[in-house]
Amino acid sequence: GTGPILMDNVRCRGSEAKLQYCSSTSQQNSYCGHHEDASVSCATIRLRGEITTHSEGRVEVLQHGVWGTVCDDNWDITDATVVCKQLGYSRALLAPGHAVYGQGTGPILMDDVECRGDETKFQDCFFSKQHSCGHDKDASVSCG
Repeated sequence: GTGPILMDNVRCRGSEAKLQYCSSTSQQNSYCGHHEDASVSCATIRLRGEITTHSEGRVEVLQHGVWGTVCDDNWDITDATVVCKQLGYSRALLAPGHAVYGQGTGPILMDDVECRGDETKFQDCFFSKQHSCGHDKDASVSCG
């Protein structure tokens, strides 16, 4: 980055509503340079694919810095609803499988997903890291 460094040695407890509420060293006492700038990526789930809108597409998840797909084994409307709610929608309208929005690339990161429906994050659902899928079985959602 460029410009003034506003925070250094940031320490958060996890209950703060904003980063500014975390304790930190003031700008006058900062001994760091822009080569130490911090960044955050909040997106851990996204919808992708052919002919999609913002509310529908192939489900992709971020794990350890790598985007991958979800296998449609046991995929159902409850699983899709958790995805949609995490993305800010009220519910899932459809939970299609068989890569209806096109086949993804990269690793297949989740299989045999079983959500209860009360999870706030899709990755909190039960799933297997082992899979017996190809990208022809990528899971998708249509949210509303």
